[in-house]
Amino acid sequence: MKFSALSLSLLASVGLAIPVRRDVAQSVYTLRLSSTNQQLDGLYLTAAEATAADESTGSTITLSVYTSSHQGPTPPAVKFYPVANPSTKLNELHTAGDNDDGSTLAVVGSNGLLDFSLLVDPHSVELPDGTTADWTSFALQDEGASRDDGTVEYAGQDGGSSKGNWVAFPVGGAEEQWNVKWKDETAWTTSNWMPVDVVYELVKNE
Repeated sequence: MKFSALSLSLLASVGLAIPVRRDVAQSVYTLRLSSTNQQLDGLYLTAAEATAADESTGSTITLSVYTSSHQGPTPPAVKFYPVANPSTKLNELHTAGDNDDGSTLAVVGSNGLLDFSLLVDPHSVELPDGTTADWTSFALQDEGASRDDGTVEYAGQDGGSSKGNWVAFPVGGAEEQWNVKWKDETAWTTSNWMPVDVVYELVKNE
């Protein structure tokens, strides 16, 4: 897999508070689900468009997929470029394309159940005490040297001991929309979730 990532070491002189802008040569990826559930398999992760209020408050937007039975408009698919930290070997996933505005992907939540989310401004987001908001700890697993896809895992804030998996929860009774979450071994939840893998794939080299 021909994987390309910016290095956080390039940002040391300017500080991480400044949003990272994508290098013109950086590859862009999208995200889709892989699942034994045929209703979910192959669906692309989407994020609703950020509003002016979201941008001013640093709000979070949960990533979702929509099935073929969904009626009405579907939000645009998420696109991102990875920024690698040479110290941790983990990645930040910064949004690309029309939403290339300093937003990042993150896991946000508590009690072992974390929403896979878009943070409009990660450095200004305000969350309740005890809430995890981590955008720096994603591992991108290669699926082969000749491929342009692989799986995304959440490695945890301590650099790799987060024992869990991605799951999808239906929103409402119709099961037309599913939210994607990271569920670790400590989480207590309802049983209506489906295990999934989150796969990244190359959109294009720009």
